[in-house]
Amino acid sequence: MTAQNNFSFLNDNYSGINSAGLSPTQPYFNQHPWDVNLISADVFLQNNYAYISQQSLLGLASNPIQAANPRKNITGENQANVFDFYNKGKADLLVASEILGPSFSMTANIREKKYVFGLFSRMRTYNSFLGFDNYFRFGNQMIPQPDDYKMKPFDTNVMNWNEIGINAATTIFPNSDKQWILGINVKYAIGLDAANIISHQDIELTSTEPAIGENPNRRSIYASNYNLTASYITNYNFESKRYEYKQNGSGLGLDVGIAVVDRDPREDEYNSKLSFNILDIGAVNFKNGINHEFKNGNTIWLQNNPNFDNQKFESPEQYLRLLSQETYGNENASFIGNGFKIGLPTSININYSQRIKEHHFVNVNWIQRVPIFENSLKRNNIVNANYSIQKEGIGYGISSTLSEYKSLQFGGYVRLGPLILGSENVFPILFKQKKLHNANVYLAIKFYPFWDSAFKRHRRQDCDCD
Repeated sequence: MTAQNNFSFLNDNYSGINSAGLSPTQPYFNQHPWDVNLISADVFLQNNYAYISQQSLLGLASNPIQAANPRKNITGENQANVFDFYNKGKADLLVASEILGPSFSMTANIREKKYVFGLFSRMRTYNSFLGFDNYFRFGNQMIPQPDDYKMKPFDTNVMNWNEIGINAATTIFPNSDKQWILGINVKYAIGLDAANIISHQDIELTSTEPAIGENPNRRSIYASNYNLTASYITNYNFESKRYEYKQNGSGLGLDVGIAVVDRDPREDEYNSKLSFNILDIGAVNFKNGINHEFKNGNTIWLQNNPNFDNQKFESPEQYLRLLSQETYGNENASFIGNGFKIGLPTSININYSQRIKEHHFVNVNWIQRVPIFENSLKRNNIVNANYSIQKEGIGYGISSTLSEYKSLQFGGYVRLGPLILGSENVFPILFKQKKLHNANVYLAIKFYPFWDSAFKRHRRQDCDCD
């Protein structure tokens, strides 16, 4: 997955380098000769596994949250401020955050041709868990697990990484009636933390009544016929309980976009624009990542096993080695070597923008994930429509978004000089939701050449007729 993205702002003709991650052609349309992003952050969460009842995102800071306990009649259905569960048969979780650090773009005229160049830095975190066979729903409801259950295959991955990228955009096909823009981002990825878990086949789970001396409220659960791989690497030091920043992986990424524009060369604003973009082609290689495999081993006693219940787990490796001891009678048997790759969240973005009148635009974005690499991260599928008013010192707009083609959300943005605030899902931030389970926030601080004007731009460039 890019994060949810504030499409309303990133379709703004003054978004500049901030929009390069959504479409590498968009910085070309910046009305200013240069711009600088000081800091921006985009955070997105959507899931149908857990929620907080009768609460808004702003209200979380001032209200204590308690965990659901059906035996004590504490549930999200009958009380506010309860962390509870949907308990659906299939569960989805999508989490993404992007922090754009110091970045800039500038316009250059080379041999009477306009080019836009940019440099950007980003920190990105993604986690996807789609179509998970939710065996946990029985424990969440505090009802007995079935005697026999086949848990369907699943996979999940998470990655935290930095990017340093170069953006470039210019016109192509100079003899065409339309203006064609080609844009690319070339990115160097610095892998920090990653984990990947894959269950390759049905896991047979059985449960029995607890034996004498065991917890009477928890059935004993056993797993057999499993084929599971787990890989991870992290900068968190579990002994010192500190995060120690260092590079654990590296890779390259590529974004490619092409836009077809209908515009009057005497006008700053285009009449219409259609762009096609392929984003996040690439992967990150973690050469020292740790790999474990659990396959064709002993039946594993998962719940009520004193070897697990009496342990205080300090690290993932401690847990995996104990699991190996239960599976093969040898804590080292599950370790199969070092090194794994995580694919970037490859997606296709198609954008159409239409000017209604001066400074007024309607934009439509369609983003579809297309994971193409091994263990690829997965972003959320999006259909977004927004209406915005874009002027030099101010911009604002409203939008509607269909996330994962089923969750309808509403939001917008406002750009006041150097400050941009927005959300594509604003209601959960401001108003109490019956079940708070998703949110999106966007914040940016930029530096523009505010003394620029349309008159000065025309003085610098006689005709934009490429």
